[in-house]
Amino acid sequence: MSSLVSYLPKPVRRRLGRYRRALLRRPAPATRSAPAASRTAAAPATAVPADPPKPRRQVRRDFVFSSADPGCRVLEIGPAHNAILPKRDGYNTKTVDYLDREGLVEKYKVHKQYSMDDIEEVDYVLPAGAAMSEVIDGRFDLVLASHVLEHTTSLIHFVNDCTRLLADGGVLALIVPDHRYCFDRFRERSSLGRVIDASVNPPAVHSVGTLIELSLNAVNHRGTPSWAAGHAGTYKLDNDLDEVRASAALADSGTYVDAHNWIFTPNHLRLMLHDLHALGMISVQEERFQDTIGPEFFLNLKVDAPGTGLSREDLLLLSDAEIRSMEVPVFGG
Repeated sequence: MSSLVSYLPKPVRRRLGRYRRALLRRPAPATRSAPAASRTAAAPATAVPADPPKPRRQVRRDFVFSSADPGCRVLEIGPAHNAILPKRDGYNTKTVDYLDREGLVEKYKVHKQYSMDDIEEVDYVLPAGAAMSEVIDGRFDLVLASHVLEHTTSLIHFVNDCTRLLADGGVLALIVPDHRYCFDRFRERSSLGRVIDASVNPPAVHSVGTLIELSLNAVNHRGTPSWAAGHAGTYKLDNDLDEVRASAALADSGTYVDAHNWIFTPNHLRLMLHDLHALGMISVQEERFQDTIGPEFFLNLKVDAPGTGLSREDLLLLSDAEIRSMEVPVFGG
């Protein structure tokens, strides 16, 4: 622990130790070491096989339905070819996107790894610049946004727009990439100040600076744009300066370029949402949280939720520890 932490009371140090081990994926140490002979005698004769990892879609469903009923009314935002709760699986789901099904098929047909059969009919096509609550007259028990929050031009407007679509007691479920484990690895996390400033006069498109920052720093890790903690390999920058300039020119022309506008780690976003609620800028609070699995983490929010159960000081320390736990990167060819 740092010299600062060493001055904290022992119960607080123990609690921070548990948080740090969870972030670093380390097992908690035993309270008291047993003699070596005892440890040997207690060892099982055969190892118990671990359960196979769940498919990512099932992990997502399990978390979402930890706060909502599987038969509830669902609005899934921008599922494209990868819906979590598709109609074809029997869910009572409506979808909203900027394109209709034909437009999505045209967009994704060049990506041979995707099946066009997975793209369902879009129930609500959102015109450019329109708020969802202006187009959608229904209310939902669950509003699901998987890998959407980070793309928005105004985080506060998006969260409040989703909240207006919730029925009483409804859940806003967010699945969010952890920047430590995706192509945003070398970008700085978004500041609360920038989030608030963006809500004052929300831009229609992502800024030139955002596109330059993203293009300059985008990486792959052993050839993949996202990975899990502990993934071995070297990093490689994705773009040369000509590609960076081309992205900036598109943004400067007023053309919308899809991009990660907001950068998060789990407890950093928890702290941000805590602060926005305390400031009266959003009305939902944390109902349930799941730390990073693979490259993403999970938050369920509700208007009447109790919040994180942590102090702001706790959240600050947890957020800070996430950055301090990052590995020393290595670049390769």
